[in-house]
Amino acid sequence: MFSEGARLIDWAILIVDFLVLAVILWLDAPERFHKRKVRKRLVIVQRMMLDGHNLRNSVDGANGNDEAASTWIASVQKWIDTSYQTLADTSMPAALAFIHRQVIPDIYFGGVTNRPDVSRQFQELLLRLENLRNIMEKADVYF
Repeated sequence: MFSEGARLIDWAILIVDFLVLAVILWLDAPERFHKRKVRKRLVIVQRMMLDGHNLRNSVDGANGNDEAASTWIASVQKWIDTSYQTLADTSMPAALAFIHRQVIPDIYFGGVTNRPDVSRQFQELLLRLENLRNIMEKADVYF
């Protein structure tokens, strides 16, 4: 079993070294996998955030006629629904944080538009964007 130059102590040290290496890998691997998973999901949230900001920047187009306002409102609602579904597929706590709505008085965004329906949807959009920002800041908690 033992070769000419290897003694019992050499084999014991080699086995202990491999055991220490196995323990290090066993303790380090889950953390690395978790961080990788969080980074991937954070990219998804960042894309949703970008889409939401694009909607926020396009609110001026909703000031025109009723058709433009209805289209913008439908786009915001679709963004909210798809963002919620994407978050629900990856993390239910993140989805719950996204739909969370604090009880705050309605604010009229008179500088943005004079249409009350667009103002309500714009407020909803800003609320959801704020929720996404909070999810991004605490990604380790949600994912």
